[in-house]
Amino acid sequence: MAQHVSITVIGGGAAGIGFGAALKSYGFRDFVILEKGEIGDSFRSWNRHTRFISPSFTTNGFGFPDLNAVTPETSPAYTLGIEHLSGRDYAYYLQKVAQNKSLPIRVHTEVEEVKTLPDHRYALQLVGQPPLVTDYVFVAIGDYAYPYVPKIPGSAYGIHYVDVKDYNHFKSGKEQVIIGGNESAFDLAINLAEKNIVNDLFSTESAFNSNDPDPGHRLSTYTYERYMAHADLINLNVGKSVLAIKHDHQDDDYVILFKDGSITKTENQPIFATGFANILSPLAEKLFINKDNRPVLDEHDESTILPNVFMLGPQVQHGDADLCYVYKYRQRFSPLAETVLRRIGIEINPRITAMYRRAGMYLQEFDHCDVNCDC
Repeated sequence: MAQHVSITVIGGGAAGIGFGAALKSYGFRDFVILEKGEIGDSFRSWNRHTRFISPSFTTNGFGFPDLNAVTPETSPAYTLGIEHLSGRDYAYYLQKVAQNKSLPIRVHTEVEEVKTLPDHRYALQLVGQPPLVTDYVFVAIGDYAYPYVPKIPGSAYGIHYVDVKDYNHFKSGKEQVIIGGNESAFDLAINLAEKNIVNDLFSTESAFNSNDPDPGHRLSTYTYERYMAHADLINLNVGKSVLAIKHDHQDDDYVILFKDGSITKTENQPIFATGFANILSPLAEKLFINKDNRPVLDEHDESTILPNVFMLGPQVQHGDADLCYVYKYRQRFSPLAETVLRRIGIEINPRITAMYRRAGMYLQEFDHCDVNCDC
């Protein structure tokens, strides 16, 4: 007989750990977090040079939590003494939060499929383990493991930002073409510029010159400051939409064709810095409608095709704001915990609600939009 649990959270990253901590804060215990690797697995796979663009600072004592904290009372900066954390730094912080909260986490537990049962519950098929029956599913798989590459002829000739694990094999003197004009594109270019490599960025639009006050729509000050130190080696070309990529086997060059009729050649494989989309995962694509590589959600961040299936994390949108950073999407942990607990029939402790509100971690209003974000 399959094990039963009321709430199952799929993913042990920032969203899964933060939401689990919220459930525990409300006194709820009948849930489990399933992580296919280790806690913070996606963060562990970051390039070792990649850092959080949002700074961590011990502001908790002044009534506002660290920007990268997933609970009101913790701080990565306090825990690690680091302002711009690496992926492994952050995974360590998440692990400490999970231990401190005694969260019910099962690591190395991969969900292969979510099946709908006749009684409107769900059976989670687990790789190499007995199935798990649950009433509510929260998808918190993040997006870093699901890089988005435009569907253009020859896209296989390029590589994605996530595939660049080391910059040592890039040779000085050879220009690098980067397709993209936002945070990940500039992060690539800056790291390569430090090796004296000229970078040509091509993008239909860019956050570089944006005046939008939403940090999700403009280049972070952390990235801009780093860029200014290497601006002479980074060329941004906006309004350039890639049509196709070809490989000239005779010259061993890569040829990038643009919709405006222009072309450019490069000796190195072009790199896509075009963002991420977890809706492309085999799991999420069956649970949510895909619209412009975003999951379609209702006002409760719930699937529009399956009841009691929710999305957590950076792919959620509210109004004109993409919740693509931790300090944004953590604002949905408490409201969603309250939503599901009310459905179960559990009275909400107003003191916990007040705690999340005081910390600026309580976003209730919802107005869906279709603005994309490359974080």
